[in-house]
Amino acid sequence: MKELWEYKLDLFFYGIQISKRCHEYLRKDSDGNVTFGDYITTRGLFILLNDTVSVNAMVNETSQYFLDREKNEFILKYADKKVCTITIFQPPEFALNQSTLSNGRLITDLVNLHGDRIRIQPIKGCANKCRFCDLNQQNYYLNSIEDLEEAFLYAKEHVGFRHILISGGSPHKTQEDFDYLSSVYQYFGEKYGDEFPIDVMLVPRGLNVGDNSLESFEHFLKQLKEWHISGIYSNLELYNDFYRKKYIPQKEAVGKENYFKFLKLAVEIFGKENVKSCILIGLEEIEDSLQAVECLSSIGCMPVLSPYIPNDNETTFPEPKLMKEVLLKSQEIVEKNKTELGPICDVCKHNTIHFR
Repeated sequence: MKELWEYKLDLFFYGIQISKRCHEYLRKDSDGNVTFGDYITTRGLFILLNDTVSVNAMVNETSQYFLDREKNEFILKYADKKVCTITIFQPPEFALNQSTLSNGRLITDLVNLHGDRIRIQPIKGCANKCRFCDLNQQNYYLNSIEDLEEAFLYAKEHVGFRHILISGGSPHKTQEDFDYLSSVYQYFGEKYGDEFPIDVMLVPRGLNVGDNSLESFEHFLKQLKEWHISGIYSNLELYNDFYRKKYIPQKEAVGKENYFKFLKLAVEIFGKENVKSCILIGLEEIEDSLQAVECLSSIGCMPVLSPYIPNDNETTFPEPKLMKEVLLKSQEIVEKNKTELGPICDVCKHNTIHFR
């Protein structure tokens, strides 16, 4: 019999259908959609299996997995057999209804909610051209702190959340854009960092553009800490140099060794549980992914296993068997290195390969 986390891996791969009676109980936008087309890893339906295992499952009308409703509860079925009960977390109404700020801008251009975490998006679009991501297809734009805060306060009042991630696109390599992003970290950290844990997701950098020295990394990380930032995400994504050059050329240009230097310093400054790095599973060989887990966990950084989601016609989603193998072997590695797989928050594991 499968464990719930194994069903999670199946749902990643096969997706889910939504029965008509289940669909009737869900909130919908003007076109009848029950999900919102946010970032590529969060476009599915956010569900919780038996109130323990969180999953971001893409809606797929050919899947043999069904979301249904029986006896006043949502359930997951496989080939007409009940698997478990389901809790469904839909996007907030401001996302489904395309609500706007006072100046007419879409709130979802600035913030989005996933479970109990709000993502603040300082940059619309992205300067980097990672092949598996479509943020760079949007027009590059720096969102003002005023707009970001108005959207943030709207979400805080109407929805609520437990913690914050400042993420989104990477900046152009200009001092002006680096300074702008630093000002966002400082503003939200100093104003809200005592009320909410705040993580930032970023490519290794210092305060000044182009300065990747250890001294610059350390100065910048200590500055973030002083601004009441709680934790760091700096995503290695791929270990194999060939695939790094092919899929993440701008991040590869930063240098894999600089990722490890930056993350090791971050662990020293923020502590083990507060530094994470995502690894994409399914593009490179399993051995490469496991080497990434080894190298990250050996310096105290928490590896986060993220299933690769295809964005082209050349690649495919990793199969459940492969994800399971990587997960079990990664668990052995992190236990040996006295750390664990991230993220810590169970709800935030919805789009990661994990046991919960």
